[in-house]
Amino acid sequence: MESDIRDIKGLVDVPYPWWVWALLAFVVVAIGLIVWAISRKKAAVIGETPVPLPTPYVIALAALERLRRENLPVEEFYTRVADIVRQFIEGQFGLRAPERTTEEFLSEAKLPAASMELLGAFLQEADLVKFARHRPGTEDMDRALGAAEKFVRESAR
Repeated sequence: MESDIRDIKGLVDVPYPWWVWALLAFVVVAIGLIVWAISRKKAAVIGETPVPLPTPYVIALAALERLRRENLPVEEFYTRVADIVRQFIEGQFGLRAPERTTEEFLSEAKLPAASMELLGAFLQEADLVKFARHRPGTEDMDRALGAAEKFVRESAR
């Protein structure tokens, strides 16, 4: 009977395959990168002040001022002025002005009567230049640019 009892053996090393160690290292590095990216993003968001987008009013007046400084041919000048005004209307009032004819646009616009009259005269003159080969003088171009600026200023109130 004494031969059945044996002494306790010491600890046995259990070897882990190399891929277990590689997986463990990958997980630790991935967690570290995720923590670093989140903390960096939070720091960037906290330190960053949002820049407000320019209003359609500011965009239109800046574009009209640039146009005033350029010396463009009559047809291109009127095309650009009309585009600036139409884009202003789209941004300010949400009306898809660039895709409509002048008549369609004016019939759908819900603007004050004075603004409608000024806008209608301005857009009809621009249409005459663009489509009927009307050639206004320098004074007419200055007047058209002034009318566009006046419309933008009065409509933005």
